[in-house]
Amino acid sequence: MRAVVIGCGVIGITTALRLRAAGIPVQVWTREDPLATTSASAGAIWYPFLAEPRQAVLKWSAVTFERLRELASDPRAGVHMCAVVEAFDEEEPDLWWSSAVPGVALLPRDEIPAGFRAAARATVPVCDVPVHLAWLLGELARVGVDVVRREVGALDEAFAHADVVVNCAGLGARELCGDAELRSVRGQVLRLEGVSMDEAWIDDTSSRPCYVIPRAHSLVVGGTAQMDDERPGIDEADSDDILAGAARSWPALQRARIQDVRVGFRPFRSTVRLEAEPRADGRLLVHNYGHGGSGYTVSWGCADDVLSLVTG
Repeated sequence: MRAVVIGCGVIGITTALRLRAAGIPVQVWTREDPLATTSASAGAIWYPFLAEPRQAVLKWSAVTFERLRELASDPRAGVHMCAVVEAFDEEEPDLWWSSAVPGVALLPRDEIPAGFRAAARATVPVCDVPVHLAWLLGELARVGVDVVRREVGALDEAFAHADVVVNCAGLGARELCGDAELRSVRGQVLRLEGVSMDEAWIDDTSSRPCYVIPRAHSLVVGGTAQMDDERPGIDEADSDDILAGAARSWPALQRARIQDVRVGFRPFRSTVRLEAEPRADGRLLVHNYGHGGSGYTVSWGCADDVLSLVTG
């Protein structure tokens, strides 16, 4: 059995690593430089966002949480465990994801940030994206998985080289397999220097998500969630709004320097598509895309399910 994984974001890479660990020869095909994918622009904090259905996302997220927690003990992997506070505008927030995270706790009333009605604190994995992606690509090389730069116009091109093809093409799946349900959600994030924070912060009480994520030498601040918006360039007005929104809760951010601005396009659909399509000739197509803003959060759990479909 030979496999081709189409797509080299975090979903494609983890899928390829799982298949290879099971002894299956794998190639990864990618149209883009792996360091220029949507995964390279992500905040990459463990947190389920824009992904359904909840029960499946919870299962995948729990598996990924444990894997990333293991990787946090390896300084080369670019993963660390970070306290995060999420603020809410309702007194009894729906922490539907909390069973995957040990030690989630609602804050006492006197510790709830001003302007909010509830807040929860948890400790979750954060991936320092440039370091972590480079480590993942190094793992592919270490186990003998080649990354091939090529445009794929049709799935049959991959089946000319493999018995199993795994479609991890993200938004590219719209054309690759004719999925008209797949929608783009534009995300713009800032990387700031000159200010540090000990905890991450999430405020998802408005249509514009607000988050601040500490990395080793910078803060990632976001963001936007603009449905069906595929503008590739940086929007300066978005940058101003992102920084102003975060500074309302954290005024010290006004002193920060913007080092970098990134734009990525989350692949969203009503449900993540993770399913097998057996072909009449006995070969197997597996779809693994549509993870919205949860790629780093569900990646290893989804990769496990792909492996089960391939070997089962």
